[in-house]
Amino acid sequence: MPQFDPNPLVLEAQARVCTGPTQSRPLGVKTGDPQPQPVLEAILDTLQDAARHPVSDIQMGAFFAAMRLRRAYPTKTAWSAAEVQAFQRYRALLQTHLPPDVQYIFGFADHCPPESPEEQTVISALKTILCGGHLAYRHTRLMCEAILTDRVRGSLKGAALIGQRMNLESHDEVRGYLHAAFSPESIRTVKVDDLTHFGQPYNGSTRYFKPTLFVAALRAALGRPSVLHGVDAMPPKWGVTDEQILNALHARAKLSLSEAAERLENPEIGFAYISQREYAPKAYAARDLRTHIGKRPPWSATEKAQQLFTCPGNNHLVIGYYHSGYEIPLLKIARETGFTSAVAIKGEEGSSHFSLRLGKPTDKRRNAINFSQGFRADQTFARDIDPAAYGFHYAQNPRPKAVGAHVFAKLGLAALSGKRGHVYDRIVLNAALTDHLLGFNPDPRDAIQQAQSAIDTGRALKHLRAYLES
Repeated sequence: MPQFDPNPLVLEAQARVCTGPTQSRPLGVKTGDPQPQPVLEAILDTLQDAARHPVSDIQMGAFFAAMRLRRAYPTKTAWSAAEVQAFQRYRALLQTHLPPDVQYIFGFADHCPPESPEEQTVISALKTILCGGHLAYRHTRLMCEAILTDRVRGSLKGAALIGQRMNLESHDEVRGYLHAAFSPESIRTVKVDDLTHFGQPYNGSTRYFKPTLFVAALRAALGRPSVLHGVDAMPPKWGVTDEQILNALHARAKLSLSEAAERLENPEIGFAYISQREYAPKAYAARDLRTHIGKRPPWSATEKAQQLFTCPGNNHLVIGYYHSGYEIPLLKIARETGFTSAVAIKGEEGSSHFSLRLGKPTDKRRNAINFSQGFRADQTFARDIDPAAYGFHYAQNPRPKAVGAHVFAKLGLAALSGKRGHVYDRIVLNAALTDHLLGFNPDPRDAIQQAQSAIDTGRALKHLRAYLES
């Protein structure tokens, strides 16, 4: 992995071109746009050891894979006139100086000699990806497992991840990414009647209070064990995470799977947080790779559906998302896996957290924040959650005055101690309506009353303190 930060000029270009056929933004269309000529000059300076801020091999792989795929894109998202001119001007230099792996990625060469068996796996996958095609489940999983080793050049990793994202991953490819990080064979059984996994964005929150940890404590007080998982910090947002909040509360945030299972089975605790550093250290080690590819890799979506434990009774899944499309294969995987119920919520900042104000409802063109869809046994549902319908009346969705792990820890503790306000309401709304959608309580108003009672009687705080002291 690179030992330096990505080149900011090339990273800005990647943010524009490394996306799908309807969203890519060509370089150099307007005066204020990133221009392709300086991008290519930065790459050539790096290759000739003349760069002040070098472009990493991961960046080169991602950028040239994107440019190759965009040759077949619709006019609006394909190469601009400025891009055509810049590549014509520097074509001879690029052919001379680009290393063989990048020449292969861009299409200057038809073959890339592998330097390891893992590289051969990735190169084989790139033959399909760079033509805009899709891989079968097994091929995707093998490719992802190879990417998570240190035996594949960064350029090939960047090209494969960005290429699949730009091709809009198929159902089999989503499954491949999910199982490459943590295999289904590694799932552990815990002795509880019901178990719910919460999948939130690993890159955290930067605007709104993050209630997941406090929702888990509340649900534990209602006898509904929860699994949370994530990381300490993750690009591109580097936002506040559950792990940071746990650290601010002086709790152990680095539990083994066995230690987490003990807390789930302990009726006085009833929830557990697992760091990706523990359950998938190779995936966590790829954090620098995420920084350099410039866009969220497919793992950003699939890791939300990670199942770490199972129980003999009913298993439930809650997924947060922002970009529409990923929720469909993730819900399908949940059903195929055998979850009793699952819900995908377009929540705040890509989380499953309901906003305290609905805003503009869902229509044919867009899903609103708070749009929720999923299944309970054989029933399916899809609808907006309007907090006002359940007694939460806010003219605007409130934000905390400051954003930070210690701030969120203090606000969450105060709310579980009974302090009323928007943090208290956010915890109650998210616990109650999520449980209603999952099928724990057919009456959402009764679910709200149960959640409020669990806080007001001190039971939720008792479960949180038991976790912090364990």
